[in-house]
Amino acid sequence: MHMHSKGHSLQSRDRKQLTEKFAGTHMAPLSSFSGLSREYLSGSLASCTTAALFSPLECVKTRLQLQDMPGWQRIYTRGFLHALQQIYRQDGLLLLWSHGFAGLVGRDFFYSGMRTGMYPTVRGLIAPGRAPGDISLAEKIAAGAVTGGLGAGLANPFDVVRVRMTAEGGVVGADGLLATGMCAGKVPRWGSSLACAADAARQEGVVQGLMVRGASASISRAAMLTAAQLSSYDHAKVHLRAALGDGTLLHVAAALISGFIATAACNPADVVKSRVMSSSGGGGGGGATGAGMVVEVWRREGLRGFYRGFLPAYARIGPTVFIQMPLAEALRSALGVQAL
Repeated sequence: MHMHSKGHSLQSRDRKQLTEKFAGTHMAPLSSFSGLSREYLSGSLASCTTAALFSPLECVKTRLQLQDMPGWQRIYTRGFLHALQQIYRQDGLLLLWSHGFAGLVGRDFFYSGMRTGMYPTVRGLIAPGRAPGDISLAEKIAAGAVTGGLGAGLANPFDVVRVRMTAEGGVVGADGLLATGMCAGKVPRWGSSLACAADAARQEGVVQGLMVRGASASISRAAMLTAAQLSSYDHAKVHLRAALGDGTLLHVAAALISGFIATAACNPADVVKSRVMSSSGGGGGGGATGAGMVVEVWRREGLRGFYRGFLPAYARIGPTVFIQMPLAEALRSALGVQAL
């Protein structure tokens, strides 16, 4: 009787250890809508928070990527800090923060809810029953590419609006013309993000103007970004855990590593995406496609053209990931879902 109890105790302890080993690594049950929605919400809230904090950097990055296209005024000639100072000096802090803001937050709610929030679930589908330490880097890259691509597809209408509002943003003078920005001297076409979306739907159609415009470049960029960021973050956590323990320090260190890798991987696609999305928003190349824009950038600017806006992109992605990933981990813990 005693030996039976002891054996039962050992079995219970073994089951408990196995559960603890895999805690935070298995996907939430697919039958649990509540679990999946909490995962999605953790990614959305973390990303929207950082998007709101770093909106000016997104504005600067987008304008630097666009200004060399035909039809825009090239007014930011001395790099990232000069552009940031110039927009702040001409438009003020409120406009610097608000250029494309609604589209940015809307995009990140749908985009990062899928790409970050659902990453562990998709990783679990690709490598069922295995802890992160037993999942290969290639499988993690595949999981990131899937969630990133799906998220970008969902968020594309918001991204089109964000790019166009950011590109055309500026102060309107007493004569009704834009007095600042890359469209200075022109009549502003949209008074709000909603008006921009409605105009795109009316002029180009909902599908072509909002859902398809720049989608191939956006999905490619998001797949590369997420595959690079989340796989390197995931892998760094596995290899740094022994030295740093399992906590905020581990999440921050892994985030710093993944931020640089992600920026270097996705900046070329980000340049192409921004230029295609803006192509019916006032600049040249109204019928631009992703492949056509790649050829155009290479012909006009060479390799350097694909890394326009790299510094503001890293200045945004680096601190964003530094804050976003630990915040996402904390939200997942608070919402009772698995760790990333």
